[in-house]
Amino acid sequence: MRSFILSFKGKYQAALVIGVTMIIAFVSAILCGLFFDEHQLVANTDLISAVYQVMGTIYAILLTFTLWGVWQNFTAAGASVENEAFALLDLVHMLEISFTKKNDTIRQAALVYARLVVEHEWATLKNFTNALLHLRERNHSSAMEIIHSVQSTVPENEKEGIVFQQALRLLTRWLDARRERLLIARGNSAKALWPLLCTGAFVLFAFHGLFVAKTVALWSTLLFGTSLVIGVTFYLIFTLDCPFDGSLCIDSEPFSLAIDLLQATNLSKSS
Repeated sequence: MRSFILSFKGKYQAALVIGVTMIIAFVSAILCGLFFDEHQLVANTDLISAVYQVMGTIYAILLTFTLWGVWQNFTAAGASVENEAFALLDLVHMLEISFTKKNDTIRQAALVYARLVVEHEWATLKNFTNALLHLRERNHSSAMEIIHSVQSTVPENEKEGIVFQQALRLLTRWLDARRERLLIARGNSAKALWPLLCTGAFVLFAFHGLFVAKTVALWSTLLFGTSLVIGVTFYLIFTLDCPFDGSLCIDSEPFSLAIDLLQATNLSKSS
């Protein structure tokens, strides 16, 4: 189901998730109402309302908890992208400015790495059928070149020794951010909660069919509003749980900025 929804464009994903939720809402409510006599439902309206209120409150808490969880993962994915790109830039600038012997290989290695991330690796992040090993191997050689450039730097005085220690910490920060980005790219952190979310929505919609309104329009409007809100929440949970795909996906802008800055410095040096 996940792969099927992701095969559509972003706007169609939203229409599919919200539309299916609303269809299920009306079908389940109508079918549930057919099993009971209208006079019995009217006589037990207070009991039905009390149970419906309790269930609605519990379900609202569950939706909020799930949405907050995937939002945390989504923001962590965006932060990992920024940390990775900016740590790489800081690493290049630190090694080039602070050492007597200039290290030109680090800039070229960083530029190659950033280009590979934008031009090749980013598209792979959207394909959830690929293993993480494929992502690692696609950019492995350029990443190892950056590590080698940093570790091969030899401090010549106490000041450069302090800077070198800071560079090693930046290198660790960059590697950690890269690993975090690759791990979060898998998404699907809410997988275990989807059965509970869908079951809760179905039960809530079915209970709505037990209410007897004076007009069908009022009954339909209330159900339409409830199912619409739940459908939109479902879509937000789903799309935020796919941080590098969908209409709300994280883009590669930090790496594009890093490429522009690295290229601009190369041009200024050559001129």
